[in-house]
Amino acid sequence: MEHSKRSFFRIAAFLTLTGTPLTVLGQEQPTAPKEPEKNSRYVAEEPETNGFAMEMHSSTSWDDNILGDNAHRIRDYVFEEGGRLSLWTRKPSWRLGLDYRPNALIYKTASGFNQVDQRLDFDNEFHTGRHLLFKLKDSVDYATGILEPQTNGNVSLPGSGGSSLNNTIITPFARQFGNDASGEIEYQASLRSSLDFSGGHGFRRFKNIGNPNPSFATSLFNTQTDTGSGSYNYRMTKHLTTSLEYRFENFRFSPVFHTRTQGGYLKLLWEASPYVTFSIYGGAENADSLGQFQVPSTNPLQPGNTTVTLRTLQWNPGGGGSVTFRSNQTVFRLTGQRLVADGGGLLAAVTTSYEGAEVRQRFAARWDVALTASNARSVALQGPSGKGVVDTQAAGMAIEHAIVQTLSIHVGYDYLRQRTNQFVPFALNADRNRFTLGIFYRTRDFVF
Repeated sequence: MEHSKRSFFRIAAFLTLTGTPLTVLGQEQPTAPKEPEKNSRYVAEEPETNGFAMEMHSSTSWDDNILGDNAHRIRDYVFEEGGRLSLWTRKPSWRLGLDYRPNALIYKTASGFNQVDQRLDFDNEFHTGRHLLFKLKDSVDYATGILEPQTNGNVSLPGSGGSSLNNTIITPFARQFGNDASGEIEYQASLRSSLDFSGGHGFRRFKNIGNPNPSFATSLFNTQTDTGSGSYNYRMTKHLTTSLEYRFENFRFSPVFHTRTQGGYLKLLWEASPYVTFSIYGGAENADSLGQFQVPSTNPLQPGNTTVTLRTLQWNPGGGGSVTFRSNQTVFRLTGQRLVADGGGLLAAVTTSYEGAEVRQRFAARWDVALTASNARSVALQGPSGKGVVDTQAAGMAIEHAIVQTLSIHVGYDYLRQRTNQFVPFALNADRNRFTLGIFYRTRDFVF
């Protein structure tokens, strides 16, 4: 009897030290609701547990505004040759994903604009214990513009990603070098509750490679941003999770332009069915902005411009949400948000309101159609005589037909429209139409 008691206490002490609750020993914890993926893949298109795949594309486009600037409109044919290399693996204690996309652009007439765009995405998570999860993400891109060939399954709305950089604004024809890195720690405090802490750093730099105005790119706002957040998550039911989050961001555009924001949000994540997910968050954020502006001098003894320094403190409502439906035949997504963000190079800090929708449908005889539409308004937080405003709309349609399982024909159309008011320092109005015909070849998934 005494021996049995000692054995029981030893087992209890071991389970306590290793963090394994007695009440759940031998039970598998149910999977908590997760944020829906940002791509447009069907449920059946999810990759295998471990493997890699290669994709190659060749396309021809007619673009009626390759610079994205109505004041310097140039029409030309664009030939694009590129590919995609994806590697992924999943184990019980860790997961790794790597995605590399090179794309060469060759212009028929404006050969001085020929270039090679590149993007690399890294996504990793690993468990260091039963209750502790680490996540690391990094995205690096070196590109011009926002249009690139992609299959319907990789379509995503410009404002729906998790990036800390604003990608809803069209910038002029200048090289952009950007990086967005983040890390997250998730601690599972109990079966229902968890704590999340995250931090990240991102930057976007511009370099001119052929814009008619050689000083334009050097005048754009380069951006650096530091972010941090902490949240408490509580699982109300099997399919419903609520969270309280505190978020901090520091935007730096130059030594004389910077903005710091702090905000609190209530979040809700609900898996209404195996195919439908709702994600909603709302709250308020405080923005502290400092900037220097050139204004006409009112002193007759000192004609020309003079420098004024402005500092503003303001509270803004913030929030957003999405609804996602995903099955083997249909993907439907509505998303919207209102937050303080960078001005995409045209402005310093702005309040951005964004709405977007995307639909993908699979038809008979291997036909596939994807439709996207979005609207965004960015309003500067500061201005000496008025606040700069940038309105951007985008729409796209893509039709794919699979000749065989690995080879498909792609026909697409994209429309971009942007308007700026008189208070935007580097006014850029754009109307852009782009028609694309291409071929995509994707190898089968190599499982290992």
